[in-house]
Order: sequence, then structure tokens, then C-alpha cells
Amino acid sequence: MSTVQLELNAHLARNNKKKVALAAFFVLSIVCVIADVLIGSQGLTLSEVIKAIFDPSHSPIAGQIIVWDIRMPMSLMAPFVGGALALAGAQMQTTLNNPLADPYTFGVSAAAGFGASLVITNVIAIPFIPEQYQIAVMAFVMCLLTTFLIAGIASAKRISIEGVMLFGVAVMFAYDSLLTMMQYIASETQLQTLVFWQMGSLDRGSWEKITALAIVLPIVLIIMMKDAWRLSSLKIGTERAEAMGINVKFLRMKTLLLVSVITSLSVSFVGAVGFVGLVAPHIARMVLGEDQRFFLPASFLVGAVLLELASIASKAIMPGIILPLTVVMSIVGIPFFIFLIIKKGGRFA
Repeated sequence: MSTVQLELNAHLARNNKKKVALAAFFVLSIVCVIADVLIGSQGLTLSEVIKAIFDPSHSPIAGQIIVWDIRMPMSLMAPFVGGALALAGAQMQTTLNNPLADPYTFGVSAAAGFGASLVITNVIAIPFIPEQYQIAVMAFVMCLLTTFLIAGIASAKRISIEGVMLFGVAVMFAYDSLLTMMQYIASETQLQTLVFWQMGSLDRGSWEKITALAIVLPIVLIIMMKDAWRLSSLKIGTERAEAMGINVKFLRMKTLLLVSVITSLSVSFVGAVGFVGLVAPHIARMVLGEDQRFFLPASFLVGAVLLELASIASKAIMPGIILPLTVVMSIVGIPFFIFLIIKKGGRFA
């Protein structure tokens, strides 16, 4: 057998292993969704939950309401939001060439939060937009502006990767300060809404929001997958990618626009959820490598699993109380963040 044939067989074997890993992540995500639906503070038994799902006509009304109007929307929002934030983090890390980039640590989530606060406190009212969609629209606008600002800084040749990271952190603190100011001027009712919104919670999930995410996310993922080889080429350096005929600036802006769309939707629906976009892509990268054909769907699935596990933990840690998602994810995210810094020795070039 020739050397070329051996290398081809080895390549096919590696790809088959990656496909098995993707299938395993998918199955795990389904298992986590089922477990999340079964767990709750209302004390329904396993048989009652199953009956409410598959035979609602013979199930008590209370059980139907709990399962279909409370548990199911929360449980299904988790994989969509977790997957979206993980996908956004993966693409930010790729296009900005920074392993610590994600919508939360670079202030993109905070920007969306500030945009939402402008609507919640009635500082801004967007004409011709239905009231129920104004928070999402304003969150998207601020998210988009911030993402392009970071992309512009990242494209400056004299700005190092560390400089871009520090700029992103500065943006995050700036928006946090503006959010604090909005809390100060808010009324009592508005303040309660703002604080609750910033904590991140899946109980704002609804079938309408799930439908919106189920439509947008596959479209965004398909567009990203079409650019898979171009995105993979960015890992060998901007100059080499341009030498291969890739319009790096257009690719970066296009990708970050998609990141803005999915981040703003996710944040406007459930609030700011940190560290999913940081942790999930690194786990996917450690298992499947940098090949975007496998890395992107793996990041999505790992993010879905992580947020689903966080949802389960938020209900299980203190029975009867649902903890904010930001608190639960920080328990995992902050140690992982420190681990990355130590592993890289503070250098991210």
C-alpha cells in the first residue's frame, strides 16, 4: 500500500472519529433536554410528565400547564441559546484570532444588555416597531455597533491580540457602567425588570422565541459552514489567507455580522449569560481540532449541552429556587478562564 493511500486512510479514520464525536454530543444534548424537562420544583412524577407530553388529553390540566407552558419552553430554549452563544464565541475566536474572545468577555453581551435597558427604561422608543420586539431590535443595534467596533480595532495592524483583548474588556466595563447608570435612573418597576433581565433566566422562554431561534440558527450555521474552509485558513495567518485569494476583511465583517444576529437574539430573549461562548468552543477544539467543518457544529452542540446542564443545576442546587444562569455558568466559566490564562502563560499570539 502506497504512502498516499495510508495517509488517505488515516485521514478518513480521523474524520470518522470526528463524526462519531459529533453524534455523541448530539445524543448527549437530547438526553440533557429530556432530563431538564423531568426535573422541576412542582413535584410531578416521571409518569405524570410522560403522560402530559404524550397523552395530554388524559393528563390533569395542572400537569399540562406545568410541562407544556413552563418546563418545555425553558428546556428547549437552553440548547438553542447555548448553541448560539457557543457558535458566536467560536467565530469570534477564529476571526479575531483570540482564544479568549466571546460575546461576554468582549462586551458584546453587555452592549446588547445596554440596548435593552434603553427600551426598558423608556429612554428610547423605536417608531414603527411593535413594542414586544423593541428590546430585541435595540439589543441587536447595540450588539452590531460594538461588534464592528471590535472588528475595526482587530483589523488595525499596530494593535496586538492582547491589545484587542484589553479593548474588549474595556468595552465590557464601559457598558456595565452605563447599565449601572440606567439602573440608577430607572423607576422601581423598571429597576426590578433590569436586574432580573441581566441575571439571565430561561423562564422567559416561549414557543414564539423558540420558533424564531429554530429558524435563524440553522440559516446562520449553514452560511458559516459554506465559509468553513475560508475560516479554517484564517488560522494560518491573515497574510497567507489573502495570498490564497480570500477577502479576509469581508469574511471577518460578514462573520461578525452573523455573530451579532445570534448574540442579540439570544441575549434579548434570556438576558446576559456568560462564559458559554468561551468554554464550549475550547472543549470542541480539544476534541475535534480546528477544522471548521467539524468545529462549528461541535461548538454548537457543546454549548447546547453546557447550558442545558446549567439549567438542570439551576433547579437542582437549591430545590424550589431557580438560580440565575449567569451564577451557575460562572462557577464553571471563571475557573476555565483562569486555566486558559495559565495554560497560555499570559500570551495569546
